[in-house]
Parts: sequence; C-alpha cells; structure tokens
Amino acid sequence: MNNRIKSLGLIGFYIFACFIVGCIPEDSLEWSDDGSVGLLRVDEALYLVDGQTGELTSIAQEDVQPWPDISSDGGLIAYSREVECDNLSEGLKLLPPGQVKMIKYNAKRMGEALLDSGHLGMIEKFPEPEDEVLRPEDYKNWAIRYMYENADDELLKILGDEGVKLAREKVLRYFQVVVVSRYNLDDKCIAATNIFGTVATQLSPDKQYVAYIMQTQYGQDKDEYSLYVTSLNGYNMQMLEMSHRMLTQQGRERELYPLHFKSIDGDNKAMLIDKRVAIGYDWREDSRAIAYLNADTENLGEDELALGTLQERIIADEENNLLTEPINLEEEENGSVETYKCTSDVSSLAGLIYYPWLKVRYGLEGRIFFSTCSMPLPMSKRDEPGWSLFCYDSLTGVVTNVLPSSVSIYTSQAMPMCQFSLSPDGKKVLLPIKNNRLIDYEFGTDKVGLPIFEDEGFGDEEVSALVPTFKGNNEISFLVSGNSHYFSGPEREKTDRYEIVVLNRDELKGRILSENWPDEIMENFENED
Repeated sequence: MNNRIKSLGLIGFYIFACFIVGCIPEDSLEWSDDGSVGLLRVDEALYLVDGQTGELTSIAQEDVQPWPDISSDGGLIAYSREVECDNLSEGLKLLPPGQVKMIKYNAKRMGEALLDSGHLGMIEKFPEPEDEVLRPEDYKNWAIRYMYENADDELLKILGDEGVKLAREKVLRYFQVVVVSRYNLDDKCIAATNIFGTVATQLSPDKQYVAYIMQTQYGQDKDEYSLYVTSLNGYNMQMLEMSHRMLTQQGRERELYPLHFKSIDGDNKAMLIDKRVAIGYDWREDSRAIAYLNADTENLGEDELALGTLQERIIADEENNLLTEPINLEEEENGSVETYKCTSDVSSLAGLIYYPWLKVRYGLEGRIFFSTCSMPLPMSKRDEPGWSLFCYDSLTGVVTNVLPSSVSIYTSQAMPMCQFSLSPDGKKVLLPIKNNRLIDYEFGTDKVGLPIFEDEGFGDEEVSALVPTFKGNNEISFLVSGNSHYFSGPEREKTDRYEIVVLNRDELKGRILSENWPDEIMENFENED
C-alpha cells in the first residue's frame, strides 16, 4: 500500500497535527484502579498523591521523564530519569554492550576523520557520527569524550588545547528506568539503562515486566520511537507487600522490615519489541502481550502522510519466560542500540493513519480501543478528516467507530481526544477536547457529560495542559481554571490559580484535590490564553 496519500485536505490536517506535537502535555496524574493513590509528574518532579486528602509525598525532585506509571493496585511505580555522568569509564560499565560498541565505533570514525583532515576546523563542530541514532548532541558527546580520552599523541596534537578543552566539557547523560515500591521509596531498582531518551514506562499487570519507549532515531524524524520490555524477576515485590500488610494489621502503618529488592545481576535482557511505534501502547491483562500502533514506513521524517497498523505481539510464554534472543554483536560492526530482540510473530489487527501521539488501551473481553484519524473513502471536497476512537473486537475481528454523533460533534476536530482515558471497568471513556475541556461518555448509552462549561474553557485552543483521568470507576480528575463553577466565589482567594478537581460522576459533586499544593507546582499547568 502506498504510504503517500495525497488527497484533498487530509495531508493538511495531518501536517497541522504534527506541527503542534510538541505541545502534547508531558505532565500527568495517573491513579491506581481504586483511586486510593495517584502518581503526579510535574516539572520533572514525581510525587505520590493521597486520593482522599491530596497530600503529596516526594519520590524524585528532578530530571523525571514524561509519562511514568503506577500499578493498578498502587503498590509499584515505574519511571525514567535522566542522570548526569562525570566519569566516562564508569558510565560505559552501566550501558548495554551494543551501545558501548556504538560509542567506540563512532569515536574511532571521528578520530580517523580528524587525522585525515589534519586539523580540527570549526572548533564547535567535531566530525558527525556515522550512525543516525547518535546525531543528537547528548548522544554524540559520548563518542567525543571516548575519542579524546583514548586519543594518541598524533590525534591530541590535531585537537590542540582548544579541542581538548571542548571535549572535556562535553557532558555525559544517560537514562535509567527506575522501579520502586510505594511502601519503601528509598529502595529503588534500576531496570534498564540507555544513552537514548526514555519515556512512557508501563508496568505489566502482574508486575513481572516493565515496558518503555526509547527515542531511537533510525530515520529522519525526531519523533521516532521504539518499544522495549525488560524483566523484573529479580525484584522482591511480593515479600515487601506481604511485610507491609502484616505490619499494617499490627497497627504499625508504613513501618517496614529491612527487606530489599534483589539486584538484577548481569544483563537484564531489555528486548526490542518494535521500531517506529506510537507513544500510547498497552499491556494485555494476562501480561503476555502488548498492543501498539506501528508506522508502515521507514521514512517518517520524509513522508507527508504515514499509514500504520494496530499490532499485538506476544512477549512471554506461559511460564513467564521472555520470547527473546540476543543480537550477535560480533556481526554488528558499528554496535547496536538493543542487545536482545523479541522472537514472536506480530498480529496485524487494523490499518490506520499513523501519528506518534496516538493511544491504545485494552478493554473488556479482548477488545482493544485506539485513537486515530477518521475519514471517508472515497472522499469529496466537502468531507473533512477528523479524530475518533475505534475498537477492535478480538472475537469477531471487526473494527468499529465507538463514538456516536452526540460525542463526535465535540471530538472530531479536537486532536487532544487522541489521549483518551479508559475507566478501570472498561465501560467509560474520557475524551479531552479543545480549551482544556473534556467529554465523559459511557459506551453504548446516551450518557454524555461535559464537566467543564463552555465559558470556563481555557488555554490554547488545541492544547491540553493536563489529560483528564479516571480515579476509580466513578470519579474523574481534571484541571480547571480560576473561574470554574467548582469554586464558591466568597471562599476563592486566588482567582487566577488553576486547580485539579475530583468529580464524583454519580453525584456530580466536585472537590478541589490540589487546594493545599504549592503555587510553584500549579503554575506549571498554566498556559497562555
């Protein structure tokens, strides 16, 4: 199928969506299934949120990457953080062997290019790495530092004092995938380490694995991501939870025996699931498969419009063994981003228009919900493409647009709806729309709620400051502006401050969750009107 569909206004619609991609909210608030505890990521800091009082407990205060995850029972947290490294040799020990080989390969090629030229040239411009994936500046720094620290006298002479000074100043950064128990925030497990940007961690339902998205730029597009999974079989979570329950029953809340997570010895087999995937993947309920959206092109940065596929891939057998095999690094002259790859077949379930910020969520009885562009074919000049929510039924193999006209009149032209939120029971959905408003819809019914009134909408038209989420099955949390009807006028002191509201869907009664949060936290959710 041709990946370049050049028809009418569809390309313009797609390009507009890509143009505002950088405005997708990176801060988030996610809840355990029962809504008792939440996980807040704001301004690169991470907090636990008490579902009743709103009290915040700090987990990490800096360099936390977007879209962390909390397990359905609220007991486990997974996130990515950026770490600065002072010592090259110590840093190389932390990285996967394939990435170390990439660094050494590119350092060698840089040195050869300098020796061939006989001079450094433009002092800020070291030779470009040969691998596409090492072009971003932070990744390139590793090759520059390795080249300098292993340079012979001839190369050092070419670098000169100024080149040596510049190489020494290159900052080394890498990313860790961190898993920690809610019951002992001081005891962390490093599940994976990479030199490439890592976001969107997600724990499997059985807490045996953690998946994550890594920015591995194989082509020309900066928003090109790959999906990985690593095992947590060395993580002593069950004993820690048992200890917590025993001590709670004895009236010693939050006191723990000195149990620690077992370290993961050696390579923890972080394996590649697929390349060029959308951010919003999801785990199947049995933890043995992942559903995701995959681009059907290898030229995301060049194609005006990319097609994609909803895919499901089995990642583990019935004994919870990862279906993986090592990559033969001896055959990889310039190294490898990943060390292991998944060996199972991929099931292609539905074709779609690909966009890197689309989302997938498993529902009840094998249903898979996903957001994408909707358009009629054939298509006339009067027909307009739009956004919608679809459902793949694994029993029938049929794909259905699940949004009735009473909902689509609000969502069709609202790109934020791609970041929908499914309720834990799979019966309801929240759909963000323009101006930080949202739709609350129960599948198969005429129950359509608009919790934020039209005259209370705020922010840039196409940008959501915070994606609304379910807090259990009957409560939702979302951001409101200072003129919201959820505030009583006389009691409202700061009319310009945004707040996060928790709304009981049955009683239509809201309460301010963030009332006692510091101003410096809430200021991060304000965007220009």
